[in-house]
Amino acid sequence: MDNLSDKNRQRAGAVTAFFGLSVLMLAGLVFLVLFAISLTTMVALGLALLIALSLLWSSKTSERRILEKLPGTQLGDGEQPRLTNLVEGLCLSTGTAPPRIHLLPTEGRNIAALGRSVDHSTLIITTGLLEAATRIELEAVLANRISQIASYRTALATTAITTFGMSIELASLRIRPFLFLAGTLKRKIGLQVDPSHDFSGDVAGAGITRYPPGMVEAIEMMGNRTLVPEVSPTLDSLWLFPSTSNTDRPTVEARATALREM
Repeated sequence: MDNLSDKNRQRAGAVTAFFGLSVLMLAGLVFLVLFAISLTTMVALGLALLIALSLLWSSKTSERRILEKLPGTQLGDGEQPRLTNLVEGLCLSTGTAPPRIHLLPTEGRNIAALGRSVDHSTLIITTGLLEAATRIELEAVLANRISQIASYRTALATTAITTFGMSIELASLRIRPFLFLAGTLKRKIGLQVDPSHDFSGDVAGAGITRYPPGMVEAIEMMGNRTLVPEVSPTLDSLWLFPSTSNTDRPTVEARATALREM
């Protein structure tokens, strides 16, 4: 876990640095284009800097804006004691700070982890999952996402989403400056899920509870009800199971079979 955590932490830092460099290169390109169409140097430079600062500020505030746009509410003190007790116990066993919990009202059965910092993260849990899961199944899926937080994989995915995956809304337009990144690069930086990571995440979660059948039961309980249309498809890499139908992630059946063979 420690080696994996270090690797993911370094990759998250590299993604942040690469994003900063990409913004500077984009600003330089904008400056050259504006200068070429006969704008004065100061005007071209000012507009290029404005674009660069807007992108950097949008990235910095993306995580907060994602949470603000989510339907539902953040769990308050004393609410859902079964859920909060399970989260606190799992965090104690992994040495991570207890995340905030956001309940998302939807029939879909899924759970996500969001956060660029291990010490400041959020679990997004659908009400459909809470209503359907037994205690053992709920513990299994919580352990899965908390293991992703502890290994910095959540931090890597969130960093990718809030940098190269971010979108900027201008009036009725939504602009994604880095939309055309290659699929292999998106998986490398954590913007898309590498299918092997789903299997390894299941194993890591089962390792925390020390009860693989619990994770198998949880996967089977999810069935084909994991879609969460209420949230943006760009957040798919944060979810335990595919939140959108447009994905190449492993099926529920494949993941259950892999765990049974452990």
